[in-house]
Amino acid sequence: MPLCFLLKAQQKDYDTVALMILDRMSDVIGDLSSCSYVLNTATDRLDNGSLTTAYSRDEVYMMGPDKMLVNAYGEKGHRSFFYNGTTMNYYSFKENNYATVDAPPTIIEAIDSLSATYGIDFPAADFFYPTFTDDLLGYCDKIDYLGLAEVDGKECFHILAKGKNINIQVWVTNDATTLPQKLLINYTGSKTTQRYEAGFSAWQLNPVLPAAMFDFLPPPNANAVYLMPKTSK
Repeated sequence: MPLCFLLKAQQKDYDTVALMILDRMSDVIGDLSSCSYVLNTATDRLDNGSLTTAYSRDEVYMMGPDKMLVNAYGEKGHRSFFYNGTTMNYYSFKENNYATVDAPPTIIEAIDSLSATYGIDFPAADFFYPTFTDDLLGYCDKIDYLGLAEVDGKECFHILAKGKNINIQVWVTNDATTLPQKLLINYTGSKTTQRYEAGFSAWQLNPVLPAAMFDFLPPPNANAVYLMPKTSK
């Protein structure tokens, strides 16, 4: 039994070329002082045996370690998230209401906190974690470089990562920037979410972004509401 366990524990296969590309991508993102991009996503879910697809479009702006603005368009209508290093403000254009919560001092900490406390997810945020490659190694037993492929007119490095009940494909541009172009996740063991696809476009590197755009000013007649923690009944 101990020998069998040891053999299973060692059955991991990581392509060094794939890891080098992912590390290069993370280094480029980590060196940015600001950026903006558009993210289009599609999520397949099973609901009472029926497969449905939800689409969304996010316009994302980031500056430094502590400023972020997300304009989200999807099932819940047009929503915006303003983060300025101390607070996160949520505004629903459809409902004309807003909520303000205290937030940690960096973008990554704020994303983690809002996800854990309120169940708010920021699509494809994983790419902005400095530990992205290590995180992928943590829950995938096999990572392969599959060669070059064209995605939306761009030549990309194609990487496949496999873990228990999950297959992850990443396309990274084969150019000087080495940025993520597309992400595809298949949840082979899930009874709800089956597939998640995200495509990046309109990347702007180190744009000049005014700090005031990350501060929220409630529109006239907007109603203040409370965000309910996801553990609340």
